[in-house]
Amino acid sequence: MIDSPDPSRDQRWAWAFVVFIVAGAILGQLVGYGIASMMGYAGADAPTPPFGAALLIGVPALLISSAPGAAAAYFGIRAGLAGKVMGYVAATLGVLSIAFWVVITTSAVLSTR
Repeated sequence: MIDSPDPSRDQRWAWAFVVFIVAGAILGQLVGYGIASMMGYAGADAPTPPFGAALLIGVPALLISSAPGAAAAYFGIRAGLAGKVMGYVAATLGVLSIAFWVVITTSAVLSTR
């Protein structure tokens, strides 16, 4: 067990970031589409971006989409180690959301090759 100043606060933060996973996903998609649009790869008749451009589009979108999951995992593990078992549930949801976004973004970037 770790000596956390307030394990309940860590657990509350973990669950708040679980809620923010949806907002992070929406914001990450908007950023990805915005970057693609600025580079000229948005729209139905737009060409498929090359690998380098796909990385420039995908990496910021991935970081923004997975940030709330990473924060949920951090605070959830901290709360769990301090004795709040439900913190591990929030941490698991955070890790699963990160894994989901890594798989989705990687498959989108690799589909341009």
